[in-house]
Amino acid sequence: MHDFNRCNKVAGVYWLKKDVRDLQLKMKLKPQDGILTLPKFEDCTKGSNILKLENTAEEYSFKWQEKVFSLWEIQRYTDVHNCITETELNYHEVLQNVEHKPAKVFSYIHDDSYLPLPVDLKKRNNSLLNLDQYMEKLNLNDAIDKAFGGDTISATGLFKSEENIALTDEEWTAMHIVFDNSDYNEDSQLIFKQEVPLLSIYHNTVHNYLVMMPDANNLELNPYIVETSEGVPWGYQYSVEIEFEDDDAEELVILLSKLYKRWERKQKHLLNFVMPSPGKKQYYVTLEILNATQFDMDSMYIEFDIKVPEDIQCSDSLQGKTHTSEAFEVEGYREWSYGHIIEFSLEMNTGTEPAPIKVFLEAISSDWWGRHRTEGYTYLPLTLEPGCYSKDLTCMRPEELDAVEAESRRFFLGGCHLIKDLNVLAEPQLQNANYKYTTTGTISVRWNIISQAQVGGLVAPPPQPSTSSASALLLGAEAALKKYKKARARLAAATKDLSDVKYSAGDG
Repeated sequence: MHDFNRCNKVAGVYWLKKDVRDLQLKMKLKPQDGILTLPKFEDCTKGSNILKLENTAEEYSFKWQEKVFSLWEIQRYTDVHNCITETELNYHEVLQNVEHKPAKVFSYIHDDSYLPLPVDLKKRNNSLLNLDQYMEKLNLNDAIDKAFGGDTISATGLFKSEENIALTDEEWTAMHIVFDNSDYNEDSQLIFKQEVPLLSIYHNTVHNYLVMMPDANNLELNPYIVETSEGVPWGYQYSVEIEFEDDDAEELVILLSKLYKRWERKQKHLLNFVMPSPGKKQYYVTLEILNATQFDMDSMYIEFDIKVPEDIQCSDSLQGKTHTSEAFEVEGYREWSYGHIIEFSLEMNTGTEPAPIKVFLEAISSDWWGRHRTEGYTYLPLTLEPGCYSKDLTCMRPEELDAVEAESRRFFLGGCHLIKDLNVLAEPQLQNANYKYTTTGTISVRWNIISQAQVGGLVAPPPQPSTSSASALLLGAEAALKKYKKARARLAAATKDLSDVKYSAGDG
């Protein structure tokens, strides 16, 4: 048989979006499944032949830089004579003031300096008096490593100045979670110390990211084995979980609820629908100028002029222009993009067929001298039929009859309005004979039309809350007065017959 060397521990890197102090670590530890963990015969119930093989996992939680003591640490730091450094003296005061229970899984924080910090090999000092560069040239690392038979001893660190060491320490902050497997006597005195790190976390304070070794895992699917550096297992399995405290969850819920209320109020205002008056019909038109293609000049915008028949009322603006667009190549053709939306509402009497709306579009270009040129006119007869439509409109440019005169005027002076009345585009018979048309490019448009009217027998609902409160009050008073007059008339008609019966009975 061949031994299988299982190595499922890999490092993980986390870029932090929150403060590292919100970090929480959870370690789950349980005995490793094997023959030694099977229940004994006397542990089984006489009346049951079912063996419970599941082991209850112990859970340990740690916050960032939270110090948890092991048994031998408590024994050591309790005696002030064993405390030499400032960190050890601080631990002594903590144990004197607060009672701490020893833990089998404990922690080493940054002040403990348990393991070396990561070294950024790319960071070099360009100074002439840089011992790191000299030591690297002397190759002392390889010689000393071979002498001690190891591959992790670095002689360069022995020659580092205190300033360089301080700079490296400020860049990284470390924390280690360690498993205590030491031997103690009956009096809890340390006989033989042995421990193994389960998790090492390094926080880069400059770029704000974490390096975890090993990465988070699942205790059931991918458990880590507690083992020494030589690969000797200690009969335990564990898992690592990382999460952040969500202290601002309640505040976020409050902000979302306020945002929803504001959105709801705005939607009520936007969706405030008022039904058309009886005998009236309303049209809502949305016209979008999409793009233009195949024109000669660049830096082009489009002017629009919409004319409605006299029997249709409209209070919206029906003239305007788009932004200036630069051309770009699409499959060998020049194209100008706009996406300009025009919205307006119309009202007319029911029972009549509305005449088409006249939509006039003029493509105009401008150059760096500020000269504007008419690139083409087009006309769209917009029939008021509900639905969604789209169309490519061909443009025509009016020019003088003399081609030389037309090109000279267009090149040196720019454009001029040869068309005085845009109705000429809808009625060609009104065209002046002093100019001709030249076909230029196309303009793509699309439009949506919605029509609304009351159905016979329905009564218009009262105005929505967003309307004027005074007008709503007047409308309510008028409606109440009409109902009162109708009820009084019905009462008078009903009592009239009763009075006639009474008088006739008295006469008899």
